[in-house]
Amino acid sequence: MKKIILFLLIMSFSLYAQSVSIDFKAEKLSKTLQMGDKPTFYSTITNNSKSELKGVVLYLSLVNLDKGKEHPVDLEDWAAQKAVHISSLPIKGVYQTNWTIRLINSGHYGLFVTAVLPDSNKPLTSSIVHFYVAPKKTVVPSRILPVAIGVPFIIFFVMIILWWRRRKIK
Repeated sequence: MKKIILFLLIMSFSLYAQSVSIDFKAEKLSKTLQMGDKPTFYSTITNNSKSELKGVVLYLSLVNLDKGKEHPVDLEDWAAQKAVHISSLPIKGVYQTNWTIRLINSGHYGLFVTAVLPDSNKPLTSSIVHFYVAPKKTVVPSRILPVAIGVPFIIFFVMIILWWRRRKIK
């Protein structure tokens, strides 16, 4: 009897989970993404169940997929909007949201959305959107040279003026 009840509970949770779908994509994702770019991704969650959903949470997950360096990436610097709370999603309701991220590091990445449903013990995930970020020079010599030469020159000039004023006062 316990096995039958457990089976029915598992089936009801899986049917509940299948009745909610998540679509995740990036429109016009350029092949030449570079560090510093801010592409936009789009997610759509659809409630195909027979009841209203309340308290759904959507959040982004980013994974580095470079060979030998596979690991989850903290979105602290990548995205300002890390999660969305949907207070109510009616029957046959659709909720769309845009996610803009700032590309911080170069490499091969995968981005996906996870939905946590209030009455389910399994989160739902969208398909993974793969993208490549090309490296970009962050140190430009033409910007550094004026500072490297100018700051010491200004300090030296201020020191001479102060020395000259002291000499004049005595």
